[in-house]
Amino acid sequence: MKKVAISIEGKRLEVELEDGFAEYILEDLTRNNISFDRDNKASELLRLYLKAMKKNHDAENKIEEIISRITTFSV
Repeated sequence: MKKVAISIEGKRLEVELEDGFAEYILEDLTRNNISFDRDNKASELLRLYLKAMKKNHDAENKIEEIISRITTFSV
């Protein structure tokens, strides 16, 4: 487990994540200009959250599409 800490509008938040997931999160936040040594705006984190949810939504739709094709193909 690895701790990840960021400051959001004056509040320091810390979470403990599985090592591999923590590395993924740290890389993604860094790539999106989120700082670990200064304060971050909540609006920037909301933007990143919505971006992640869009990616998740698109992946779920793609999975459903593939399952539908497999089901149709195997009938």
